Amino acid sequence: MAAFVYSYYTADDAVIEQINSSAELHPGFLFTSRGDKVIKVCSTSEFASHKADLVSTEKGNVHKLTLLGMTCFRCVNAISAVVKDLPVLSYTISLEGKDGRFILSEGVDINMIVSIINAMGTKSLLQFNRCRSFN
Repeated sequence: MAAFVYSYYTADDAVIEQINSSAELHPGFLFTSRGDKVIKVCSTSEFASHKADLVSTEKGNVHKLTLLGMTCFRCVNAISAVVKDLPVLSYTISLEGKDGRFILSEGVDINMIVSIINAMGTKSLLQFNRCRSFN
């Protein structure tokens, strides 16, 4: 499935919360990811907010992966630390759902992402299995 990633920049945490709330009500909403002064809204349809500066709009493909053996937020943080340096437009990791959703640019192979994450730790701690790709 194709998705758009809208990156907004603002130094105001309250504005980030407002954009997040607005995005959650949007019909094509998938998820948001946040960084320092940036919120990325991931959606299957167009999204706009005038509360912050739109820095970029990118299009990619959504992939959902199941994570085996994830037991705590330390696992989530370890995966996030690695994924943030990979060619991923946006991602979310869910401890409760024991899964991850990734939006990748066309041409980036999800299996490469899976291999890198699997290589970073023991199989019992961090192990992605390809569950479903929306292409």
